Amino acid sequence: MNFEQLNQLDPLKLVDDESVRANFIRTYSKIHGKSESDAEMVYEREAMYYKKALSGNARLKECTKLSLYSVFLEIAINGLSIQPGSKSEAYLESRGVKTGGTKENPSYSQVAFLRITAYGELNLRIMAGQIIRMMNPVVVYEGDRFQPTTNDRGELIVKYEPKIPRQSKKIIGCWVRIQLPDGSSDFKWILEDDIERLKKYSIPNYGENRNPNALYISENGGIDPGFLEAKTIKHAMRSYTKLRIGENVAFDDEPNADDPENKQPFGEPVQQPQVSKAVVELNSEEPF
Repeated sequence: MNFEQLNQLDPLKLVDDESVRANFIRTYSKIHGKSESDAEMVYEREAMYYKKALSGNARLKECTKLSLYSVFLEIAINGLSIQPGSKSEAYLESRGVKTGGTKENPSYSQVAFLRITAYGELNLRIMAGQIIRMMNPVVVYEGDRFQPTTNDRGELIVKYEPKIPRQSKKIIGCWVRIQLPDGSSDFKWILEDDIERLKKYSIPNYGENRNPNALYISENGGIDPGFLEAKTIKHAMRSYTKLRIGENVAFDDEPNADDPENKQPFGEPVQQPQVSKAVVELNSEEPF
């Protein structure tokens, strides 16, 4: 299928084209070592979620056919799913990308991106062999005993004792244990100062809405537990080697400099990602 043929396809039915179908199945099978029948089942599932994404999002339908084709293949390349849910691995979004015009009157085109969540990034790092597994994040409440320390071999450990019954509903942090390939464990955590810093970072630098992400104050005036867990996972992976991703792929918390108003996610997990004025850089050095 050439570029002209691709542009003639209906955006919603693009994944039904036999060339697109065959390329997805072949790519998934080759990269992930799966049988053709297994790859075909993945194709059917992700094609269904793709159609749901476009059916409920007018801007995604306006994206260039090439970008829609690219993000669908990126699902196969990365081995992730765009199934919606609180722990979704990835979702589709549209971005307005500058394609011409003048400085005073620029022109934009809608371009589709595959946005990888913290849970999707975790799975990519497991597939890459950087870590074996990550235990479920543990939310720390006021009254709990949380103390990072070292054992007699000089290894970092965490001593944690939850206060039962709860002394308070106030959340003061979150920590997680990571099992590494050499059999050792790594520990990462976010505390109140980190939460406050991230809350300030989430405030847009422009536009009428100058408030922080609502999930920082949605739980009795404090941070939402599920949102904090995702942030802790994201923070925990900051110290590991960067992952290589395609041009139409971005990780959560990466800003879109071209058109922040045009981000239209589908199947997004708990949080509504915020954007900043920073220049887009894939796998950029965002705080967490």
